[in-house]
Amino acid sequence: MPDGLPATIAHRYSREVALRHELLYGRGYQGPAEPEVFDALAARAGLRAGADVLDVGSGLGGDAFRLATRFGVRVVGLDASPDMTDLARERREVDAPGADVELVCGNVLTSDVVRPGAFDVVWTRDAGAFLAHDEKPVAWRLLHDALRPGGTVLVTDYCLGTSDASAEFGQRMLAWGQHMLTLDAYADLLTSCGFTDVVTEDRTADLVASQEHGLRVLEERGDDVRALLSPEEHADLTRRWRTKLTHSTSGELVWMVLTARR
Repeated sequence: MPDGLPATIAHRYSREVALRHELLYGRGYQGPAEPEVFDALAARAGLRAGADVLDVGSGLGGDAFRLATRFGVRVVGLDASPDMTDLARERREVDAPGADVELVCGNVLTSDVVRPGAFDVVWTRDAGAFLAHDEKPVAWRLLHDALRPGGTVLVTDYCLGTSDASAEFGQRMLAWGQHMLTLDAYADLLTSCGFTDVVTEDRTADLVASQEHGLRVLEERGDDVRALLSPEEHADLTRRWRTKLTHSTSGELVWMVLTARR
């Protein structure tokens, strides 16, 4: 994302909104957080104790903390939201005591933590869609260069499906500040930036399961959610969650997992 987040995106990733969404996804997360999802992703990333990992779009720190504590890796988490970075820093000693995790607020296009040959793994969850189309190749060339030879990439991201998108979905993409690609276009992008062994997989079923869980939380733990929301905000959040689920089940929105190697 550009430096100085656009107002609508800054609000989406404000502390207030992040805490609401975390209730639906799980502590530390703004997207699918189930342990089995994390385990499946981690198994693809080529992690080893002592490795250096760059977590791009680290958000509230959920994956950064899991990676560091589970695998003994060193993690630099980079996120463009000051609110989310601050909250992750506040939680670091509680959620990952003693783990080697550095949390930095910055833009992947300009941050000096994205330096050549510094990392063994680039890990990024649901962040790439926020880059404008002309920013994507710049970012991925920087991330390619930030990897050591033989380093690996693990990406999850929101992508365009193969079905014709509705006008409503197009409007929502703009409102979300997202610039999505199809799975094939995403693979072509990374190949053009020098990555090899690029493999994509449609894992929308995991997204749908997570969204359905969020709806159950809204319905079954309504008191917990309403403690943070006005009745109008609760109704709006429920409506938006159902809309997201509709886009995911219609084929318009795809949740992708991608692996690649330098």
